[in-house]
Amino acid sequence: MKLSVIIPAYNENENIVSTINEIERHIKDISLIDYYEIVVIDDHSSDNTFDLIEGLNKPEIHCVRLSRRSGSFNAIRAGMDLVESDVILCTAADGQDDPVVIKEMVERWEKGEHVVWGVRKNRKNEELRVKVFAKLFYKILAWFSEPGSSDEVDLARADFYLMDKRVVKAVNSCEERNTSLFGLIAWLGFNQGHVEYDRRERKAGSSKWGFRTRFRFAKDWIIAFSGLPLKLMIFVGFLATLVGVVLAIYILYSVYIDNVVRGWASTLIVVLFMSGIQMIMLGIIGEYLWRSFDETRKRPIYFIEKTTARKLDEST
Repeated sequence: MKLSVIIPAYNENENIVSTINEIERHIKDISLIDYYEIVVIDDHSSDNTFDLIEGLNKPEIHCVRLSRRSGSFNAIRAGMDLVESDVILCTAADGQDDPVVIKEMVERWEKGEHVVWGVRKNRKNEELRVKVFAKLFYKILAWFSEPGSSDEVDLARADFYLMDKRVVKAVNSCEERNTSLFGLIAWLGFNQGHVEYDRRERKAGSSKWGFRTRFRFAKDWIIAFSGLPLKLMIFVGFLATLVGVVLAIYILYSVYIDNVVRGWASTLIVVLFMSGIQMIMLGIIGEYLWRSFDETRKRPIYFIEKTTARKLDEST
């Protein structure tokens, strides 16, 4: 089999070389792999990531630098467009994904699984707010999403993955810009499984996945695959109507028993509350309209600035 390893990297010059060396050691011990290549997608880093990879001067290790920062998922999709192998492994540049499970992932692929997720055994080393946010998000997503072949995989603990070339082709055929790569892979179906591993600490530097990035990831997944915001709009609309009916009955009853509610505070509270709900609903509709408009422009999700390999340069 031919294996391509795709590593998105943004300012990871302290980690990238050691991560590559460790992945190489484990790949060379897998007898099923006849050929491998490692493609680092430099997401327009401000450090010397590209120069470091170029300086390795190894024919099986390439680096592609994007012309602007596009995000890790778009960087991975750029790598998927460029490589042609039987299997693609997507992993992080910070060394937290333990390559010791690559052999088991390849073996599960050989047995017929088209997608094999690397799932951490637990999230004990993360902050409480991150764990609560992740658990709540995936619970809500499971309630409102259609059942699929990835239901047995706890995507709340998934970090990296191995994919058959048929899955890669299916991902590449989906040209939408505003989407979640994890959500897209789960939605595609195919035979999906997982292996568990111990998530390690970063070798150096700090994580690029802050709260804002996680929130944007959750928003993209929910809007692209669940229809949850629109469904909530209907629920909130009915709830607000019910509250209005109850309040109207209460006011009429108060007038009937000569106990009229005086003052403007209660009226102002109701007006502000309903106005807030309406603005939120308009914002949700605006989000969908913007995404629809953005998709119609058909702009590419990435542009390549330069590469270290003639083969990849010719494919662009």
